[in-house]
Amino acid sequence: MGEVTDAAGDIGGDAAADAILADLRALAASHDPVPDDAVAAARAAIAWRTMDAELAQLTGELSAAGQLAGTRSGDAPTFLTFEAPTLAVELEVLDTGTGRRLLGQLVPPVAGQVEVRHGGGVTAAAADEMGRFSVTAVTAGPVSLRCVAGDTVIETDWFLA
Repeated sequence: MGEVTDAAGDIGGDAAADAILADLRALAASHDPVPDDAVAAARAAIAWRTMDAELAQLTGELSAAGQLAGTRSGDAPTFLTFEAPTLAVELEVLDTGTGRRLLGQLVPPVAGQVEVRHGGGVTAAAADEMGRFSVTAVTAGPVSLRCVAGDTVIETDWFLA
């Protein structure tokens, strides 16, 4: 097997490995770049993670496709449940054709504020005294919620809407 040389002709060493890795990165970036929405979702996940919020993990998911007889829409809703020790979020995700509509409820029922983080930015909504909220024009793709009810702050896992 031949020796590996870098651009300067040096044999072996870290410089040669660095040069090969740089070439491989450039090749991958030009032929198979990471999609912009994946980069945006990764940055948003890191930027929005805070230490003052409990993580509400996905504990239930039901896609109603084919299960709701007599519905007129071709795209049935998806139902998600996120739970944290002090608060849960029940969510219905509807495909509107141009984006997503989220209908949700905080459990136990309590008034609060909900921020929906998605590819189109952050959309805020108020949860009424029954914990109900609605958000329209949510960009399809990765979505996460931040819910504030009194002193309780939770954030959901990221999910695809």
